[in-house]
Amino acid sequence: MNIIEAKKTHLMDYLFANGHNPVKISRGSAWFLSPMRQEKEPSFKVHLFKNIWYDFGIGEGGNLIDLVMKLKRVNLPDAVELISQNPYALREQYAELSDEPGRIMINRIQPLANPALIQYLQSRRVSLRFCHKFLKEAYYTVHGKQYFAIAFENNLGGHELRNAYFKTGSSPKFVTTIPGIDSERVNVFEGFMDFLSCCTYYNRIPTSKTIVLNSLSFLPRIESTLKNAIAINLFLDNDPAGRTATYKINKKFKVVKDWAPIIYPDHKDFNEFLMK
Repeated sequence: MNIIEAKKTHLMDYLFANGHNPVKISRGSAWFLSPMRQEKEPSFKVHLFKNIWYDFGIGEGGNLIDLVMKLKRVNLPDAVELISQNPYALREQYAELSDEPGRIMINRIQPLANPALIQYLQSRRVSLRFCHKFLKEAYYTVHGKQYFAIAFENNLGGHELRNAYFKTGSSPKFVTTIPGIDSERVNVFEGFMDFLSCCTYYNRIPTSKTIVLNSLSFLPRIESTLKNAIAINLFLDNDPAGRTATYKINKKFKVVKDWAPIIYPDHKDFNEFLMK
């Protein structure tokens, strides 16, 4: 990882991975209790679109590299190295969490029926039977322009949005939990397309509880659920972030089965395997 890539890593990914959760998200900013010190009222602000921070308690701010240098008391090369070791740093932009004017505004959610979206799902080789059960279609506005996309809802009422040309999401971002008749065993997927690929491949919906992360940055948020499981089935990506996350979970829990090298060892993820 170089300096430019380190700067692109989002502050939210880094803070989530290191145990810091926002107290509130408002007007395009996330507010945290400062990671610099003990405090009761949040004074540490992250601008979600610009990916910069400002600590009102000390009157300082900057980008992620500045934060790591200050927190860890290291120089610039060491800070970049520490950021590159962060297993949940997906370098995703969190502009979709913003409720500033001009950001994503959902106008309506309705059952999946748009021919263009259905054609896109067919190109991804996922069964429409499962798509109709778990997906809807969203019509939304960005900068005054109208768009539509597949919508996959999370536990907090936000949506992952996808079509053939781009992917984004509406606030708030979080995981999606799909209950099963067996709540003691847990399946974990990175994204909903991989979950739908699994349903298609086995021609059934998993009977165990399933969690779709929607972002690897939320993996620490489900550890309390994984701690109580008697079996954990991982279906993460075969890329550096996915393999590192799998290693961490394997190291922390003793009941993990990693299905990536079993089902799709030569492909990036479950959906790429299904398509090819």
